[in-house]
Amino acid sequence: MNRSTFNKAVVPGLFAFMIQGYKPTSLEDDWRKVVSVRSSKRAYEEAAYAGGLGIFPHKPEGEAITYDEILQGPTKKWVHKTYSLGIKLTEELIEDSLYPDIPTQMRSLTEELGKAARETKALLIWDMFNNITATTNHTGADSLALVSASHTYITGGTWSNLLSPAADLSATSLQTAIDNFEQIKDESDRYQNIKARYIIVNPANAWKAKEILQSGYDPESANNAINTLKERNLQLIVTPYYTDTDAFTLVAEPANRMSGLIAFDRRKLAFAKDGDFETGDAKFKGSFRFSIECSHSGNLYHSGGA
Repeated sequence: MNRSTFNKAVVPGLFAFMIQGYKPTSLEDDWRKVVSVRSSKRAYEEAAYAGGLGIFPHKPEGEAITYDEILQGPTKKWVHKTYSLGIKLTEELIEDSLYPDIPTQMRSLTEELGKAARETKALLIWDMFNNITATTNHTGADSLALVSASHTYITGGTWSNLLSPAADLSATSLQTAIDNFEQIKDESDRYQNIKARYIIVNPANAWKAKEILQSGYDPESANNAINTLKERNLQLIVTPYYTDTDAFTLVAEPANRMSGLIAFDRRKLAFAKDGDFETGDAKFKGSFRFSIECSHSGNLYHSGGA
């Protein structure tokens, strides 16, 4: 950044220069409700899910017990990537700046770099949802999209966490999605015993979602029927980072520690500064190392909208 870039910054009498016109809100960190964030000290992390034990069979008197075994499933790898951004200010701009809001001090620059880092991380997180039916950027350990109609069990057979046919958000489609979601079995043919906790929508779907979740009576019936969905206490997450305007995604607490969306902070956001001896310019940077993946997506259920 030099004086030609911020030419008005050195002219007396201007109003205070504002580098950003918004304040950070909790909206930017809504993803923390549906992602498990952990630390890492390795170049990468790995996780594999397994098929647990089956049910106890009847053992007739005098006969030997039945033995079962745990089967290991495929492995998923989290490879940490480095994200970094810097800014360079000329010596003359720093000398001639008259207004405290121009980011020539480390505090102002770290605030601005912090906002850029927060935005970067949010986009990385929500990409998991925006491409949830694709295999372009992310897949589960089974090499399929995070939501699919053909996830494979270790022992054979398939399961689905994708509403089919896809439907726009309505009381009927939401009820169907919840019913299907909460009847999914795990790798041992046992019910996961999970409950949908969050529903994620784009702001374009927020009004419909609130009507469905908060109305005392069925919003799609003229018979004064009670709204049974209200009793579910689904928590609504509305965010523009979720870009599909007619889709919705249900999220439950993961059935175990290594399932669901998991992010690793290999190195948290850190700032550094230095000066260029020859030019007198000041250089500032921020960087972090981060990864997000999902090994087993049994706690997700999705409708892509009609």
